Amino acid sequence: MCTRKRALGAVTGLLFLFAAAPATLAVDFHFTVTADPRGSHTNFGNTLQAINTYMGGPGVFHVTVGDFDNTVPENRAVIDTKFGVAAIWYPIIGNHEEETGEDMQWLRAEYDNGNGVRTALKTYTNQDGPTGTVRTTYSWGYGNAHFVALNEYWNGGTTEGTGTDISKDDTAANGDVVAALRSWLAADLAANTKPAVFIFGHEPAFPENRHVGDSLDGHPANRDAFWSLLETENVLAYLVGHTHIYSTHLGDKDGIGDVWQIDVGNAGNDTDSDGLTFLDVRVTNTLVYYSVYNNSGGWHLEESWTQPAPEPATLALVALGGLGLALRRRRAA
Repeated sequence: MCTRKRALGAVTGLLFLFAAAPATLAVDFHFTVTADPRGSHTNFGNTLQAINTYMGGPGVFHVTVGDFDNTVPENRAVIDTKFGVAAIWYPIIGNHEEETGEDMQWLRAEYDNGNGVRTALKTYTNQDGPTGTVRTTYSWGYGNAHFVALNEYWNGGTTEGTGTDISKDDTAANGDVVAALRSWLAADLAANTKPAVFIFGHEPAFPENRHVGDSLDGHPANRDAFWSLLETENVLAYLVGHTHIYSTHLGDKDGIGDVWQIDVGNAGNDTDSDGLTFLDVRVTNTLVYYSVYNNSGGWHLEESWTQPAPEPATLALVALGGLGLALRRRRAA
């Protein structure tokens, strides 16, 4: 269990008057996460069926944190079969998607128009991704939570690929959170008023087992700045894949801090690694419940833990000698 602590700090000569938080509506919902099914459609289907069996369905939405290529439409068809054609699916760009023009073309169209068969994904988002990755980086809200999808293969440029062209800025980086992406994320998190925040990407900041040195840790300065931003903004968890093996990491490279990194493992691509896995996240007014299921020796609950859910943001009213007022958002922890 993780205890989140934040010190407001003493400010000499300032009078702080805290407005009472508004009455909190009852919140209790869950969402599910998978990673790296690739072309193993049978294994992916078995994983989604386990979600139905153990969790009663995908929850309010399902997220796959990258590497669902070979092919993306076929994996969407597996989702349709197991969860229904109306299921909301947030596909996070992985390295195998960004290297394949047909995949990127399908994903951009899914965001714009649901590929003509579903509600456009942008209907459910804030539609605020940065120029150059507007259809693969975005945020959305549900209940008391805020969610962010990052395309970690965007190089910060303004030319988004079209069609099957993969030589553009939204596919040009090598698994990195470049300065422009951090800047957009910082603005998005600063504008957010929901207390529980989750970030989705494909590559771990602190990989274990595989891809050590060629994940976000391949760009340590950018990785550290990214992680510092997550800590500053009281993000609860960064949810990733890429290594094919479930793991967790708490805090920065030295284990200092309160943000969880959860590597969801894999939902089909690599059954020899550590079995198939999925993550369920339940969010309430007071607690976040994490449950990880694994199929080694038969589907079972592998691990579970809880994390305090931050209280709703309050407004701090700051007065200085009657000369001015400033409002600053503060999130109680």
